[in-house]
Amino acid sequence: MGDSVYMRHALYALHFLVENVYVPIGMGDIYTTTDADTLTSGLFQKIVGKDLTYYLALVDLREGLRAIAKGFAGDEYEDDKSFIFDASGELINRINGEYVITEAKDGIDLTMEPQLFLEEDEAREQIKFREILHIPISIGASNAEMLFVTV
Repeated sequence: MGDSVYMRHALYALHFLVENVYVPIGMGDIYTTTDADTLTSGLFQKIVGKDLTYYLALVDLREGLRAIAKGFAGDEYEDDKSFIFDASGELINRINGEYVITEAKDGIDLTMEPQLFLEEDEAREQIKFREILHIPISIGASNAEMLFVTV
């Protein structure tokens, strides 16, 4: 990740998760790929800049998105899909919004597009990408991934 163009954003996002998701968080081995089969269902938000456009995504590996939503919101509506999408959406908006503001202070102009919840097939069809940076995270007993997807 040290050479990644996403390093600042990734570090910011991981720090934000640790500070704002109130369950233990761990991180697995980071890797990059060009394999579309590694795109899974989750929440995607496009970040557009002058020199780089990419998505930050939180993707669900079984119960990961639910665990993120529950940990962030501090609530127990585990079986309510709208709660999961709303809480996860608020989390990704906060991560990206605060990051965009931080970068603006350094003169870097970034914008955020509305987030999308995409099922696996939709993600693979709709997102034309060059490379995917995978950051596996564990949230309590569940797993998810944070993705940086270059378009």
